[in-house]
Amino acid sequence: MADLIQLARLRFDDWDRVGRKAAVLGEALHAGFRVPDGFAVPWQVLADVLDGAGDDPRAAVQRIRTAPLSSALRKELSAALDALGGVPVAVRSSGVEEDLAGRSFAGQYDSVLKVVGVDAVIKALRQCWASAFSDHLAAYRSGVDTPAQVGVLIQAMVPATAAGVAFSANPVTGDRDETLVSAVTGLGDRLMAGESDADEWSVRDGTARLVSGPGKALTAAQAGEVAQLADRVAEQFGTPQDVEWACSDGTLWLLQARPITTLADDPAPPAVEVPPGFHVRDPRSPAPRPRLESTVYLPVLSASARRLFAFTTKVALTATDIGGWVYLNSGPADAGSMRRIAEQVAEGEPLALVERWESEWKPAYAVRIGQLRQRDIRALPEPALAAHTEEAAAFFAEFHDVYFRLAGAAMFLSARLGMLAHQYLDWPPGDLLPLRGGLAGAHMGAVIGLGDLARQAAADPVLRAELERDTAGALERLHSLNPHFAEAFETYLDEHGHRSPGFDLTEPTFAERPAVVLAMVTAQLDEHFDPEERRAALARRVHPLRAELERRLASRPATERQAFAAALAAAELSAPIRDEKSHLAVSAWALLRYAALEIGGRLAAAGRLDRQEDVFHVPLDQALAALGNSADLHQEVRLGRARHQWALAHPGPRFYGTPTAGPAQDPDPSELPADVRHVRDVASWTTRQMQMAPPQTPQTDGLGGLGGLGASAGRTTGLARIVRGPGDFGRVRKGDVLVCPETTAQWAVLFPSLAGLVADGGSLLSHPAILAREYGIPAVVATGNATAVLRDGDLVEVDGTAGTVRLNASLTARRTEQRHG
Repeated sequence: MADLIQLARLRFDDWDRVGRKAAVLGEALHAGFRVPDGFAVPWQVLADVLDGAGDDPRAAVQRIRTAPLSSALRKELSAALDALGGVPVAVRSSGVEEDLAGRSFAGQYDSVLKVVGVDAVIKALRQCWASAFSDHLAAYRSGVDTPAQVGVLIQAMVPATAAGVAFSANPVTGDRDETLVSAVTGLGDRLMAGESDADEWSVRDGTARLVSGPGKALTAAQAGEVAQLADRVAEQFGTPQDVEWACSDGTLWLLQARPITTLADDPAPPAVEVPPGFHVRDPRSPAPRPRLESTVYLPVLSASARRLFAFTTKVALTATDIGGWVYLNSGPADAGSMRRIAEQVAEGEPLALVERWESEWKPAYAVRIGQLRQRDIRALPEPALAAHTEEAAAFFAEFHDVYFRLAGAAMFLSARLGMLAHQYLDWPPGDLLPLRGGLAGAHMGAVIGLGDLARQAAADPVLRAELERDTAGALERLHSLNPHFAEAFETYLDEHGHRSPGFDLTEPTFAERPAVVLAMVTAQLDEHFDPEERRAALARRVHPLRAELERRLASRPATERQAFAAALAAAELSAPIRDEKSHLAVSAWALLRYAALEIGGRLAAAGRLDRQEDVFHVPLDQALAALGNSADLHQEVRLGRARHQWALAHPGPRFYGTPTAGPAQDPDPSELPADVRHVRDVASWTTRQMQMAPPQTPQTDGLGGLGGLGASAGRTTGLARIVRGPGDFGRVRKGDVLVCPETTAQWAVLFPSLAGLVADGGSLLSHPAILAREYGIPAVVATGNATAVLRDGDLVEVDGTAGTVRLNASLTARRTEQRHG
């Protein structure tokens, strides 16, 4: 062959002809590593295509797209593909400049996977060549005078059951004794694109430990094998390596290897300083926060969380970073706090805050969010972009203060209702809580909108069939399949998609993940969410409770009946605020994410970051300052990544210190004024309900049975769907049992499809419990670690009355046979 070179013939010294990726894999194949068979297209072939194009990148791209390839090259490509057996291939750019010291060019060139046939390979070949002339690569190569030289490597695709990357040394701490393995199920491009939650393993002395992620892609033994592969590659090339790998039917393949060019020199872990006092790990921070996020979120949380107990104990929460994790600290309430709360309650302040939300805050904040979102940040000059980012951060801080004021008011109103029900009627909280709520509030638009989309899709037989066959493929062809639906889908994303799934800046919004949203639409094709039908069903469930309530109240004094009616009305008015304020809060948070990504993109284009997302590992003030200067941020990113990675690998305990005792001399309740005693009773009721969940240690029967807290009555059977985050939302189907750590307001879009719910954490007052009761699905919370004990696809029986979760009897029997057979 005149132009193409078989991979088996390549050695590392051929890098200047075919690029470093192809040359390294040729050397690895020669050394005995298992590498998919293939061949390389030298960069000189591209040079021949570009002959006469001049130095204009646009002209080069136009010539790449239109210039005919020689018949000889086409024949060689066809013969080489036939020699591979006609299987799908990966067409991967292999730049001569890749993996140089200080500049890896990682992710700068294109690759195309699962390509079949010579025509498709030629199209992919042109795409790889054209990527060498992109604007972002030109910015990355700033200061390099030589023209871009990119070869192309074409290899047989590995039908991967798992894939990912591995580092033979920790790239952020510099620890040469630790190998890091990242893995996802299926192809590794999902990991590179950030579309899947990865398993993150740390391997030291042959022992693999799962650091984060669902743990579905690899076993510990397999993670150890991947680590051994990375270590052997490092030994072969004489320097720590960053490798890409894939596993197919138990066979491990090497897909790429390159030196770790930014390896830290100092592996010393950061010092963990624990301030005096009692500290509880923040339940809203399930993972360490990267530096940009931490510099915004931590001060806001510390300033606003003091509002949470404004009407119960007056205890002021503060937030502290301990070892990279967010902890909350609270001191004892002072003796005079109850008196001040009683005065505020007597003046009607909790209810006034709720009413102000409805009449003033909610509409005003919605308008401000819309105005900030409509701003075209891509067109802003650097000073204006910095100002916009600071405005978004300040707006989030302002809104979060209101957020916690409302949370404190709603907590009091809900607790007062529960306390009165206990005092007047001897009703336990579980019987009373279903009276609150009612699938109401502005936040329901996102849930109702999904149902409307599902109704439209189900009415089109062609679109429905395509969605059920291949949702991702249907997304690419929505406009040709059904232009009206495509327009409605885009409108939905614009109205409801620009919210972060939680308070995590690194998590893409739903607008950035349309495939996930379309998969949720697909889950409702057979039974669309009908809000009126669901509200009617909720009313039918609540009616007997209301009848019993009225019966019991009838015998109570008029003053008690009036007090209870007022408390119930106030609690019902405050119920929708729970999710409404959360939806607006994460809308404000998404504005900051978009601004940070725009900053990161500009800094990466200028060569001061390797990639756009690196900006999250830089403090916000430094990122903003970098827009106006020429500072190189690679070292800051390395330090930020090191801090984040170390914190992931070293989670602190749930508590630091010893709980602070209450006031030294607690007065006799009978000696307190009636209004103060009322506030004290409300505070006590709240404390009991927040602590009534069983210990966070699962009670198992050895076969997957779990005990927890029955949070929503009823029994159901369905397939367990393990969902750890929004990236898994698209996997949920009608009739599934959601098994999750906990939920936030953004998870409400899943509930119309669910048969039941099981959560690791929670209580009767927790978000998953409240939503489950509103949607009428059985739920068990506070199981401890259902997400670890149950397997995805298990057939489980959920008893939300008894608080138990069991595997289906027949499935349990099969497991027993497998275990002993």
